Amino acid sequence: MDRKKQQGARDNLSAGKAGGQGRQKKDPKKELAEAKNLLLRVQADFENFRKRTQNEKEEFSRYANTDLVLRILPVLDNFKLALAHQPKELKENSWAQGIWHIERQLEQILADEGMQKIPTEGQKFDPSLHEAIEEVPLDAPPHQVVEEVLPGYILGDKVIRHAKVKVSRGETSKQ
Repeated sequence: MDRKKQQGARDNLSAGKAGGQGRQKKDPKKELAEAKNLLLRVQADFENFRKRTQNEKEEFSRYANTDLVLRILPVLDNFKLALAHQPKELKENSWAQGIWHIERQLEQILADEGMQKIPTEGQKFDPSLHEAIEEVPLDAPPHQVVEEVLPGYILGDKVIRHAKVKVSRGETSKQ
């Protein structure tokens, strides 16, 4: 019953009968223009919402594997360490060759997912890409990366692990 009363009150207001006082009717052209304006704003808001959700979805899918990649990186690091310290007599061993191929396959899978290695040696130190763990006195330009201790990686356009590097102090030690 309350709904019927509310609807009746609205009808009375729009017809100019509320409380015995007449209301001035709006110009139909002005009402149409306001409705069109409102429709255009609603359409623009919806289009902005659609674009924003699409961008969020793309960004989510681009970085969805970040945690998995971060968990795999130590395995890749261990493969690299093992192969770097491989005894010379095992260089031609088929088992050792298989390990080398597995490491390359793992690198390729991560590269296919958008992961890239951060360039280090010979580069100017960049704190957004590199983490300096030591400053060494060398005849290299100051703030130049002289050695990579642990590789860093970028996934998409986001640094997921900074490269740990040694940086030149720009002077030689005096002994």
